Amino acid sequence: MTTRTNTSRNKTILSLNEIEKTFGGTRALSGVSFDLKQGEIHALVGENGAGKSTLIKTITGAYTPDAGIITIDEVAYNNLTPEQARRLGVGVVYQEFNLLPDMPVAENIFLTSPPRQFGLIDTRKRAKQAYQLLKRLGAHRHIDPNELVKDLTVGEQQIVEIAKALATDARILIMDEPSAVLPSRDLDRLFSVIKTLRDEGQGIIYISHRLNEIFELADRVTVLKDGQTMATKNVAETDEDELVRLMVGRELTDMYPPVDNKPGEVLLEVRDLCMENTVFDISFQVREGEVVGLAGLGGSGRTTVCRSLVGLGNIHSGQVLYRGQPAPRTPAAATRAGMVLIPEDRKAYGLILNQTMRFNLALPNLSQFERQGVLRSQLEKQAARNIIADLGIRPPDPQILTENLSGGNQQKVVVGKWLLANPKLVIFDEPTRGIDIGAKAEIYARIRELTRQSVGVIMASSELPELIGMCDRILVFHEGRLAGELNQEDFSEEAIMHLATATDDNNVSVQ
Repeated sequence: MTTRTNTSRNKTILSLNEIEKTFGGTRALSGVSFDLKQGEIHALVGENGAGKSTLIKTITGAYTPDAGIITIDEVAYNNLTPEQARRLGVGVVYQEFNLLPDMPVAENIFLTSPPRQFGLIDTRKRAKQAYQLLKRLGAHRHIDPNELVKDLTVGEQQIVEIAKALATDARILIMDEPSAVLPSRDLDRLFSVIKTLRDEGQGIIYISHRLNEIFELADRVTVLKDGQTMATKNVAETDEDELVRLMVGRELTDMYPPVDNKPGEVLLEVRDLCMENTVFDISFQVREGEVVGLAGLGGSGRTTVCRSLVGLGNIHSGQVLYRGQPAPRTPAAATRAGMVLIPEDRKAYGLILNQTMRFNLALPNLSQFERQGVLRSQLEKQAARNIIADLGIRPPDPQILTENLSGGNQQKVVVGKWLLANPKLVIFDEPTRGIDIGAKAEIYARIRELTRQSVGVIMASSELPELIGMCDRILVFHEGRLAGELNQEDFSEEAIMHLATATDDNNVSVQ
């Protein structure tokens, strides 16, 4: 059913009025109102679980609201179908790309609507139109329409995703955490594309947990909390403290907990580690109760090193010593020895999404719940309940499917399953990627608690403020080599980036 609203011209191209949505007994949206103007970047922020994803799925027709009105171009709808939303100009660029890597760029861009002639796909016209879209985005000089997607950088793949949305004549473009998977060198290009689209008159809904991006890009910002609209603000008239207060309902004055312990004995020692064509002559130590950061641009080798330490990758030469002995060389042996990795991609490598929270929490810890070869389910259930309560995972139902949790709560499940293993060395690779500011603070507090228990921590991150706020030392990687080491008195974003972009004449250590 549609109804025609006031036909007077104004610049509002999308509005949502008093949207309600309930799943079972959980109210996901409670009277949410939101609007988007032509030529505007409107940021949407809130903690994981605040209702952002539900709201976006309502706009795109994936969810039918229980109540409320969606208005697009002055026409009101009780609900939309996905096909309706596409025809009305709604496009989405998701954090996780939906591209076919073995197909060329042009074919990906026009996958659902290729140009045709006499009923057949017009490949020449498709390539030409793809080129025009890439030119519109300022990417035609470095992305070839005939190039395979798998041969592009992550940043280039994201441009292809944006072009794919524009190919459907999207005028309302929703960007869901677009910077979360990008190395820092690609951010300027992404922001330039977004600003170009805004200047062309696109309406852009921009979702991000990185508040600095909101202040760089957005015209207005709407804050959601617990499924409700807390406020809509002009970005020029608010600040980060106010947004945090609206999102989490409290002040976060101590984002990074203070260092209140001294490192102990050497726990891990890496000597001249080499992995073929990726990592060269890496040496460092990690002590009990110490947080050692790994910094570097994408492809610098930090993730490769993290994976190698727990047996994920073949070491070409060098030594890894754990408690003075050769370190385990398989993931299972590493886990038994107390060495665990919390991977950068929790969905691909950290969780079985179609299983329950309880299943995921128990999986690497089954031996703890066995008595004479029999799994004691009550022990398993109680352990799951305890860690869920301890980490504040929401909703606190051990039987909920993990795929139905927000990103921040999924990350807590990954952390929780390894805390149950009583580790002695925890390797965090991008520990707070794609999670909200409140969940970040909780994970930082958990890391600090581990160090108080003399657990050694390695933190690989592209978020320089969290490395500076959490680490005792920071090792900076550049093209597979260790470019330098920074102690706390030398910490700054400039010092880290100087080493991360090292050339032959500045590849020096800062002690």
